[in-house]
Amino acid sequence: MEQQQHEALASHIKKQPGQSGIDGNIQRRDQRIDVRVSPAEREKIGQLALESGYGNLAQYLRETALAGPASLSGDAHVAWLQAINFIGNNVAEIATLLRDRQQPDDDMLIALLQLQECAEYVWKEAKQGRSTGNA
Repeated sequence: MEQQQHEALASHIKKQPGQSGIDGNIQRRDQRIDVRVSPAEREKIGQLALESGYGNLAQYLRETALAGPASLSGDAHVAWLQAINFIGNNVAEIATLLRDRQQPDDDMLIALLQLQECAEYVWKEAKQGRSTGNA
């Protein structure tokens, strides 16, 4: 019985590169969903995928569909704007220092690492449709 379960599970495990996509999924994707769209709709969906940072349409559609509808309250929208402004202001300050030919010091490098972590966190939360909690 246990061997049958193992064999059934193993049949769905990825066997070749690309079968499960680049998002770290180990399950083989062998099911297909066909959706008909107009050329204008296809173009709009493609633009949204690129603007959202996705490298391919399948990944964008999969993650968007599985995440459910995104809706932000007014407070959550303000929290996102504050988080993005924080990142932007700090990047602008560092860019000004570098443009003035100031060598990056340890504090600047630490600030850049913290900004990168903040940006990655904000991006992850935005993709999942959640508030940052920083408001």
